[in-house]
Amino acid sequence: MHGTPTPPAPAPSLLTDLDARLRHVLDRRASGLAVPPGGAALAAVRRQITRRLRRRRRVRHALGSGTLAAGMVAGGIHVRHATHAPPAGQPAATAPATGTAPRAGTPGADAAAPDGPGTGGTTPGAGGAAAGTPPVAAPAGRSWTWDPDDGVDRAAADPGALLAGGRFHVYATSAEHCVRGACRQHRVPRFSGTDLAAPGRLGGDAMPDLPPWVATDDSAIWAPAVAPIGDGYVLYFAATSGRTQDGRVKCLGAAVAPQPEGPFAPLAEPLLCTPRFWNIDPYPVRQGDRWYLLWRQDDAGHATGRIVAAPLAPDGRSFAAAPPGTPAPVPVVLLDGEFPWEEGHPARPGIGPIENPAMARHPATGEWLLTWSANRWETPDYATGLAVCSGPLGPCRRVSRDAPWLRASTDPGIATAAGFAGAGGLSFVAGSGDHLYAVFHAYAGGGRAPSPRVGWAYRVEHTAGGGGYRLVEIAGNHPARSAVSGS
Repeated sequence: MHGTPTPPAPAPSLLTDLDARLRHVLDRRASGLAVPPGGAALAAVRRQITRRLRRRRRVRHALGSGTLAAGMVAGGIHVRHATHAPPAGQPAATAPATGTAPRAGTPGADAAAPDGPGTGGTTPGAGGAAAGTPPVAAPAGRSWTWDPDDGVDRAAADPGALLAGGRFHVYATSAEHCVRGACRQHRVPRFSGTDLAAPGRLGGDAMPDLPPWVATDDSAIWAPAVAPIGDGYVLYFAATSGRTQDGRVKCLGAAVAPQPEGPFAPLAEPLLCTPRFWNIDPYPVRQGDRWYLLWRQDDAGHATGRIVAAPLAPDGRSFAAAPPGTPAPVPVVLLDGEFPWEEGHPARPGIGPIENPAMARHPATGEWLLTWSANRWETPDYATGLAVCSGPLGPCRRVSRDAPWLRASTDPGIATAAGFAGAGGLSFVAGSGDHLYAVFHAYAGGGRAPSPRVGWAYRVEHTAGGGGYRLVEIAGNHPARSAVSGS
């Protein structure tokens, strides 16, 4: 900060003593760290480490310094991956697993107080800034879900972005988040901020109640995305059905709320279930006054998915009327897997998984851009492809053929100072003028599971003369204009 005196150097003897104690705890309890989260041994380890690191952080704060490593442990960050048994005949690894798997039932009070509509910020003392406080830019190379208070990159897998009321809202796959050592499950974690150039803050759980049709022993909510339809908001998601007739497949669901913060009330029945096969990763797209839904659909000929689309009813709570005699909409196929970079299961027939679609109309070119994710989500090989379409129902022309559009921060499809790999789960959100933004998840530093998939935000820029698109750093956001996607 300008005008701030240079702080004195930390006192070596005191910090060295605290470091020695921390190392002692870690060495003595190393075997306990393998205990699944929630176990007594892990809780004891976290309490001991947290006490020592809180003291260390108080010392460093008084001396004008800080430590990322201390914040990561003191924040209690850990990642548990959901394991989902697919239906018979479907590859087990096709699931885009959560960063963490929620426990059955609704947890207790939120560790981070949600920010209310029109506040301009989250509640002070709960990881946020006071109303009207300018957003604090993240250090170069940090993710959009980096938390400066706890000094951690927060998990935000499969982020769905929305602009509403002058704030950007990003909804993510179920995860456990720890704030100042207090941990709780979020069915639909929601981050928000007024500027994509500064970190978004964890605002709470957008859908705290479990939908009645979701299996209580496999209750993760996947890939949420929100659309402003009518006089309210509709949240689309995927989850495991607990209904006997569905055979525990992944189905599409919907929930509604009068404001983007939620809480969203889930509909009593799923939006779409297909016996024996999965439907996941829904993404709403608007063209004029009509809304459409894109998603990954599996069938007998595409066990690892393909990207499809269908029109929604005017209220967004169901699909448009299906043809007489058919139980569900007949979707249009936008994309099949074709190329080796999309192959996630070399030992299995077919290319895939093909999943996580997103679509928006670029305001500068008028072209409809379609992105999708492919390959294995838990590795740095997870990647994002790009196509140009005529509209939400296609047809679409691939731009990404022999190689993905985006996989790592070193790819030609992005210009960034960050370091990451395994980029996927992208969603679009529009800003003012000719600006379109993309939010996606990736492993910071090029890691892989069980590291968390964290959120990143960039501007989608048309490359003059090249006929293509790339992602560039956001040096300062432009005034927010519209909602999910094009017109």
